This record gives sequence, C-alpha cells and structure tokens, in this order.
Amino acid sequence: MELDEIDFKIIMMLQRDGRTSLKNLAKSAGVSLPTARFRVLRLRQTGVIKRFATVVDSARLVGGLSAFIMLKVRLPDVESVAKTLREMNEVSEAYLTTGQFDLVLRVEVLDMKALQDLVVGQLARIPGVETYATCFIIEALKEQYGPTLRPGFGVRLKCENCGKTITEQLVRRQTDGREHLFCSETCAVAYASKGSPVNLSSNGSS
Repeated sequence: MELDEIDFKIIMMLQRDGRTSLKNLAKSAGVSLPTARFRVLRLRQTGVIKRFATVVDSARLVGGLSAFIMLKVRLPDVESVAKTLREMNEVSEAYLTTGQFDLVLRVEVLDMKALQDLVVGQLARIPGVETYATCFIIEALKEQYGPTLRPGFGVRLKCENCGKTITEQLVRRQTDGREHLFCSETCAVAYASKGSPVNLSSNGSS
C-alpha cells in the first residue's frame, strides 16, 4: 500500500503517542475531523496500523530479566516450533530470520533460574530445535514499534513549496500544531517568505 502525506503525518503522530485524539491528528495533518477518522480507519482495515497497545517498560518493573534467544531449527519443523512459541507467555517477540539461526526470540523472565528453566527445560526440548544461543539485554538504547517512514520507504511525499516528490532529505517544520514537509531547507525558507506562518526553527530535518 502506498501512503501519502496525510497518512504519513497521522502515523508519525500515533507512533509518538497512540492516545492522541482525532482532533489533534486532524490538526497536524491539516485535514478535517471526518477525513482524519476515515484515514485512521483505512489504515487499520488495510493492516498498516495493526493495533493500539499499552507498552510496558520492563526496566520499570521490580525484578525481571530480558534476553534474546536465537534458535536453529530443522526446516520441516519451523512451523510447529513457531506455533509452540506463540503459546509461551515468556516469549514477547518472535521472528523468522535468515542466517545462522532460524528464529530470534525476545523473552521476559523473573531471574536467571527462570531463564535457565525456559531455555534448558522448555526451548531445548521442543522437537525440531537443534541449537540455541542466548544474550542478555542490559539496557534498551532505542525502542520503536514499527518502522520509521521516510521518502522512498513506504510513503510518497511531496514538497509543500515546489510540489516535487521528496526523494532523499525530508525537512519538517511545525506551525499552529500542523506539520509541513519540504524537500530542502531552501524550500522551507521560500515557503515561509511567501507569508506562510512556518516556524523555521522547529523540528529540524530527518
């Protein structure tokens, strides 16, 4: 599905704060409330937005240990192993990958003993699992749920000054709660010089 500027602005706002109101979404995207509601509904129905979820920061909880576990699985057993993993409460994320390992898991357990019980007592005994490796998560330096949209990656954006498709640099400016998109600093300045109330010092470039 190809997304446009309105979809882009709505998704970026929801990624920053999934609880933001439709009124704020409409204002930021520069559209009416019914249009914002329709766009959000369309994004959900097409599966671009999968769900609105409460995210728990495990670092704020008493106790607890997070780790990545990589599994090497016999090819014929991948689907059955994946089915078993989906039913395990300790597994918060699971990915089918290429390379040395076939499955990568993120697990949340109480302590080292619980991790050992999980790996040795459960994962290693699943039919089809051949080898495994574990690494602990010491600190989450960056966590983001879903990809960062940008020109050429999932979205087609047009410069609000010259109208050309933005292919590389994306310059974002904010005014009156609405975000404006430009292909360069030159276009951002030119847009402002026309009398449009764009704050040239806000948001920077990405």
